[in-house]
Amino acid sequence: MRMNTPVVKSNPPRSRPESWLVPLACSLGLLVVLVLLNSISLPAANDVEIYYNYARRTLQGELPYRDFFIEYPPLALLFFMPPALLSSLLGGISLPAYTLWLHCEFFGLNLACLWLIYFLLRSQTFSKTDKKARLQSFTWGSVLISLYLLQRFDIGIAFLTLLAIYFFQQQKPGWAGVMLALGTLAKLYPALLLPLFFGLYWYPGRDRRSIIRCGVGFGVGGLVLLLPFLLTGLEGLKSFLVFQGERGLELESLFAGLVVLGSYLHLTQALSMVEHGGLGLASYWVRSLASASTLLTLVGEAVLLFFMWRNLRKEFRLPQFDWLINAASLLILWFILANKVISPQYLIWLLVLAPFWRSKTTQRLLLLTLPLSIIAFPFLVDWLILLDPLPFAILAVRNTLLVAIFVRLARDLFIGPFDRPEKAIISDQSDHEAVS
Repeated sequence: MRMNTPVVKSNPPRSRPESWLVPLACSLGLLVVLVLLNSISLPAANDVEIYYNYARRTLQGELPYRDFFIEYPPLALLFFMPPALLSSLLGGISLPAYTLWLHCEFFGLNLACLWLIYFLLRSQTFSKTDKKARLQSFTWGSVLISLYLLQRFDIGIAFLTLLAIYFFQQQKPGWAGVMLALGTLAKLYPALLLPLFFGLYWYPGRDRRSIIRCGVGFGVGGLVLLLPFLLTGLEGLKSFLVFQGERGLELESLFAGLVVLGSYLHLTQALSMVEHGGLGLASYWVRSLASASTLLTLVGEAVLLFFMWRNLRKEFRLPQFDWLINAASLLILWFILANKVISPQYLIWLLVLAPFWRSKTTQRLLLLTLPLSIIAFPFLVDWLILLDPLPFAILAVRNTLLVAIFVRLARDLFIGPFDRPEKAIISDQSDHEAVS
């Protein structure tokens, strides 16, 4: 029997933001100070100079992927170009000026994430104290990972992903698809949420119209955004995919930890090396484990989506909003864990979703992983290169915490996810009474 679930877009009445949002925003301002101090007194852990060179050459009239190689997807330039344009307009482009404007851009995106998280929390039935605690968790997490947050463009991708979830919740499937397309063309991983959105549109209401709109928004929006880069030819666009596909195991990945452990036990030989712009490993085990990583990533994502769709089909009614967040977090976290590259900035992808996780303990575990992620690189990078046990022990603790987070999120998602009092993914008219 077909069941249609009528939903109405939630339009909460206007209200003044809570007074504690201001000190939280000011706390995020510490990021700029910390990064400036880090650039003077601490080891650099940034790709800002790489971004600067890409933007500078583009401003000089060269075509990306044809005249020079870019290791990132095309829309990454969306984040690289504004600081270069501002620098050029205000006295000429230079690395110091570019760096300052880039930090300001990423700081603005971080504030935008804070505001969007606040807005989404307003539509849920959390108490004011709980909402404040959840936003504080995001704020302190941002400070803990500030060394990477303001020097890598991942905060921009995280914002686009969060924006896609916002448009999904507001029943704007076309815009949700466009935001996912933007994120995918800049970092690839937001595409993981597209089949999840399709599943939530299909169950319980067989909402074909929203599926079509979301798919068209993703496909057509992505194609339009990609069109300027097609001038360089498909070979140029494929270059970054080939570059990423040829990468071996990064030293910070779970698989690299296995290789290094094997070398400690004299089961294999291992040496560190600079490969594809990062620190990798040379070992007889690397090629097979790198292939296993790709296979595990794809199979794991398919298995997770299968169980999520089965869960939705079994219940045949809309779950709560935190179900969507947990499902998205699981897909993203598996992509991080099974990947042959785990960079500290990847945790920013989870940081913007953590305020909506059901368990505060799970949120705290993520906060613990953030400082652990930046100790090995850049602070112990010399030890890391020498395959010293200390940085690998720290990374093993970090990776174990990430696995624990995955297990807890999976438990919350698949064990009784529909019987909680929080609001549904798409709110109905009764939401007006719940918004403070």
